[in-house]
Amino acid sequence: MKIERENITKDIKKLTLMDIDIEDNKDVNKLLTVLEKLTRGDKYYFEFRREDDDFLTDEEIIKYRYEIPEFLRSNGKYQIKGFTDERRFDSVGCLPIDGRIYGRIIKFWKYFYALLFFNPVATLGWEEYVEICDKIKPQEYGLGIIQKNYASSVFIKGHDGDNLIFVYGSNYDETLVDEIIEDIT
Repeated sequence: MKIERENITKDIKKLTLMDIDIEDNKDVNKLLTVLEKLTRGDKYYFEFRREDDDFLTDEEIIKYRYEIPEFLRSNGKYQIKGFTDERRFDSVGCLPIDGRIYGRIIKFWKYFYALLFFNPVATLGWEEYVEICDKIKPQEYGLGIIQKNYASSVFIKGHDGDNLIFVYGSNYDETLVDEIIEDIT
């Protein structure tokens, strides 16, 4: 696993963990460590985009097509924003952070082609997020979410699912990023 760190703007930085093999337990454990240590909040808001058939068998896709939305609805919130067809759709979700969340994120990682999630500020309620999520879409690394102060950081599943992009603003404790780099290298 390679690590890259850079400044996007004067106030926003990016940490990229590259060459993640989501089928390798060692890489998954490192990814889980990163998520746990960099998370700062009691819930995640998610943005999901379409199914990804690169990591799953047809049987797993069918299973997850039911299981994942049901889990989100039963344990938090889930709303489909729009369909292109059965496999291509945009949706949003919200889950409290508990002991099961990180394992679920790995399932989300495998099932969804695009995945973005963050710990919202206390003033960003679910209904407001659903209403504005299209307006703050992360065209580039979730910058709108950070610039509009909806969160201090954003996690993004990179293209092809082999990297995690963590973007954070100046109000995020950068010593946590330093510590996680030390922990996983």
